[in-house]
Amino acid sequence: FIWPKRNLPLGFFLAQTEVFIFMTEEQKFFFDLKGWIVIPAVLSTNEIEAMKREVYDGARNSYAGRLQELLDHPSIVGILTEILSESSFVGDESYSFRCEGSFTTIRPPGWSKLARGDMGLPHVVRPPQRANAMRYQVAGNKIFSGLTRVVWELETVQSGQGGTSFLSGSHKAHFSYGGPSEQQPNIGGSPWENEMRAAMEDYSCPAGSVLIFTESLLHAANDWTNPDNPRCAVFNCYNSIWAQWHRLNLEHHQVESMTTKRQSLFRGTWAIGGEPGGNRFYSENNRTL
Repeated sequence: FIWPKRNLPLGFFLAQTEVFIFMTEEQKFFFDLKGWIVIPAVLSTNEIEAMKREVYDGARNSYAGRLQELLDHPSIVGILTEILSESSFVGDESYSFRCEGSFTTIRPPGWSKLARGDMGLPHVVRPPQRANAMRYQVAGNKIFSGLTRVVWELETVQSGQGGTSFLSGSHKAHFSYGGPSEQQPNIGGSPWENEMRAAMEDYSCPAGSVLIFTESLLHAANDWTNPDNPRCAVFNCYNSIWAQWHRLNLEHHQVESMTTKRQSLFRGTWAIGGEPGGNRFYSENNRTL
């Protein structure tokens, strides 16, 4: 679901020095309904150009340079706090969720999904009915999105021309996709594959927009057929402070140069014990591996 460009409500997040955008009730409704939302035109022209330059110059992730600002951009902090955190871990000195991966992509006009290992097959972090720490769930009027992907589109995306596509609502599926195995986290081999592909949705958005989706949602890469520009995007992944899907392989010196609060995105994966108040701060001895 794509929001029109408009002024969203701002809020002060504990310390009055940080302004972030609250997740609206409308966004919660559509995120829960579909499993994904797009917020258009978040970044300024100067930010877009600086960040694009870094990607085109070879940046492979968002752990340094101007791209680092995307890790905890004010437009996503409120949303990630809403869908990944528990209130007891929300504070003004550390984040209540973790970042566990980042990569960039450039897909020129004519790029084929066959270049991927999965060849663009719609996939998911867990099959239907498989209860694990990465699954999407709602309880007590609270969303927990499990493994969550944030995609920064640094070039224009046109619907039907190569953006990520989704089988909206499949993050809450309770029945098998019809493939040869209930354990299979994709739709390969399903007799309904064509029907599921036909039901998938995508989006249009200007450069500088942000896409947020739960990885419990069936999603797929597509051929980039937009003749006007490549797809230049940054894919960051987030999770709760006590669950991990990806092996991060991020060196201590890469985190050391970040602000203290941004460093907390890369602390170790545990919740209780150790330092007073639980796991809140990053250190060389408390980092995600």
